[in-house]
Amino acid sequence: MAKYIENNKIGAKSFFEKRQEYNKRLADPSFYYDKTYKNLVDFKYGEKALYGRVNRLFVPVEPKTDNIKRFSSRVAETNGAGALNFVVDAFHDLALQFQKCAFTGKIDISDTFLNTLKVFKAYESPQKSYTNHREIYFDTLVKIFREREIKVRNFDQFIDHLLPLLEKSAHRNPITKPAFVKSRRCSPGTSGLVIEIANLDPVNDQEKINQFVDSNNWNFYVNTCNSYGFMVDRFVPWRMVADIGSEPIKSAMFEYAEKYDLHSTDDVIDNFYEPVHVKYYNIFKSDLLVLYNRAKLSRFLELQRCDGGTITRTVYPATYTPTTYYASFSEQYFLRVYLKIRFFEEESHFSENEKKLIIDDCVEIYLQHNDVQPVLDVFEKMLNKTLDYRGSLSYIIRHIDATEGEMVDAAFDPVTVFQGY
Repeated sequence: MAKYIENNKIGAKSFFEKRQEYNKRLADPSFYYDKTYKNLVDFKYGEKALYGRVNRLFVPVEPKTDNIKRFSSRVAETNGAGALNFVVDAFHDLALQFQKCAFTGKIDISDTFLNTLKVFKAYESPQKSYTNHREIYFDTLVKIFREREIKVRNFDQFIDHLLPLLEKSAHRNPITKPAFVKSRRCSPGTSGLVIEIANLDPVNDQEKINQFVDSNNWNFYVNTCNSYGFMVDRFVPWRMVADIGSEPIKSAMFEYAEKYDLHSTDDVIDNFYEPVHVKYYNIFKSDLLVLYNRAKLSRFLELQRCDGGTITRTVYPATYTPTTYYASFSEQYFLRVYLKIRFFEEESHFSENEKKLIIDDCVEIYLQHNDVQPVLDVFEKMLNKTLDYRGSLSYIIRHIDATEGEMVDAAFDPVTVFQGY
């Protein structure tokens, strides 16, 4: 019997025990040539699970696509593979270093993956990943509507049925893009910081040991990654993650990032990423119409009382064009629906009464300013546990008027600022 996991077709107890064996192997200092690998990181643990997918205030973010650069054909095993530009530059030099060392006999050239580095997988479009997730989710919701024979006359009734379903499931299965990007259902590759140099099964710990950990080139691989500013995922050792940490000591990755005028972690996050909700909110509204059209029946029969008896009538649910849809429902209506769903999706320390007050205040501020974006900005910060709710419109307005990212007052708890970079 194999000492480590080979597939997931084993019992939970055996899976746990074998995974512990793998973890102990990589955590044992006596295993390493130099006694420690500081850049061998567990990306399943704590804040590291959100690396490259949230900003300092835990708000979900995604790379700006104009900063994505393709790898040269010399190193790309997959056509069109790319990552953030400075990450690509660093990897090109790292791969060249491997090539030089292989040529001079400093590393074992018979190694399958740690001889000549090749990119098998890298940046994944957050929008494409979310779209695939959303389609599966929508199909599931439509199936529930059919199985429960839920009949709606119009969009308003549809929302009345949809919200209770999401209240029970959205925490485990996020429906909005911001929640998806922050969830474990979203690939770390969407950060633009990740490169995978093999196409192996991440469940198969035995193969990780055979192909990487026991490789003659393992020590060289991990240490050389560190010298170029890459971390190595402990549980997916062929996954390299660009280290954009700059405090207290800058990662070697900044030798490449500074060529793009990025001198700190905050520079990278502020200039190369944007909050997911900024572009998503309007898509959210149109997605609800798409879901309504898929969930509603083209017609259904309904019994009605008439003169002491009953008659059967055919009901044709309301249809909407984009124009009539947005004319029929106000911005504050959509805003309330969005905020409610976002509360469903996130673990929250707010009471139900506080949630209601926050939603009411956000709508009120929208009506005062006639601009939904700053309201959403502050709401996402509050939702992601960077602000305490003080229960007043003036408190929220102060944060809307404040400079982006500035810690305005003691309402920001330094402990809740993302420390994973």
